[in-house]
Amino acid sequence: MLQNVTTKTKCDVRNCKNNAAYNFEIKGRGKCFLCADCLEELFAEYRAHTVPKSPQNIIKKKQERRSMDE
Repeated sequence: MLQNVTTKTKCDVRNCKNNAAYNFEIKGRGKCFLCADCLEELFAEYRAHTVPKSPQNIIKKKQERRSMDE
């Protein structure tokens, strides 16, 4: 999905003047180029918005599957 950039290209993020280190394809647009700093910020923001699954739910599902198998 993420590919390393081999040519000298600027980052597509607004007000960022760094050279891009990674790119990925976007449907209908072509490619999106990101520098390492912007990619790290994007990952940090994604992690802040996602909530991990509760371990209790996973345990309950496994117990239900065992009871159905028996």
